Formats: sequence, C-alpha cells, structure tokens
Amino acid sequence: MTEQRNEEARAHALAEGSTFTWHELYVADGEAAVRFYAQVLDWESQHLEMEGGSYPMLVANGRPIAGVQATRDNPQMAGVPPHWAIYVAVDDVDARLARVTEHGGNIVVPAMDIPTVGRMALIADPQGAHLWLFTPFPGKCQQA
Repeated sequence: MTEQRNEEARAHALAEGSTFTWHELYVADGEAAVRFYAQVLDWESQHLEMEGGSYPMLVANGRPIAGVQATRDNPQMAGVPPHWAIYVAVDDVDARLARVTEHGGNIVVPAMDIPTVGRMALIADPQGAHLWLFTPFPGKCQQA
C-alpha cells in the first residue's frame, strides 16, 4: 500500500467515527490459542518480529486480524484473565486521554509508543469497560 493510500485509509477510518482497528487475545498459553482458532475457524498464523521478540498473529483470508499475548510467563500480566481486547483508531491518543479523565474515565495503561506501529493507551470508561486507543504512525496501514 502506498503512503498516500495509507493516509487515505487512516483519514477514512477517523472520519467514520473511529474504526475498530485491531483485536488482541490475552491467554496463558498463546500457542494453544493459536492452534484452537486455526482449527475452529480455519485461520492461519504468522509472526511479526518486533523489538522484544516475536508477536504471533491470527490471519484470516491472508490478512492479519488479531495478535496473541501469552500471559503465563509475563510478570507484568500476572492475574490478567483470558480475554479479547479491542483497539479503536483515534486522531491523537494523548489528546483523547485528556478527554477521558475530564469525563470520568480512567487511564489504565498510559500512552506508549510501539516502534514502527503506533501510539496506544488503555482506558476504562466510568462503568469500568476497557478499550485501547490507537493512533498509527504516519505511513502505517490501518488494520480495519
């Protein structure tokens, strides 16, 4: 995808009211989860090499649709129950975080950069529902 098409996709996603752009599965055994979804839904898997290691992804129709995070051996994820997380595209993660707290929400995971991917943060709405906010770095293709 050319850089112009990347920017057009990003602008379209944001104009449409913030598109859900990515999904992530948190489970104790990531390899077992990949096998399960591959067998049940005929998905494939691939790995993305990133800083800090390999990131397993579930792939449908040749397109990565979700990442898999193994929690068992990660002290930062101790006590995290198995769940699916969702990411929504926003124009500016940091500006949206200010609005979250203004309107009674909480910042669960502060804004952080994922090298070569984008900036993200985890929020909780006033009732406790969690959502990841995500802004791709310029030139990165939307997953939507």
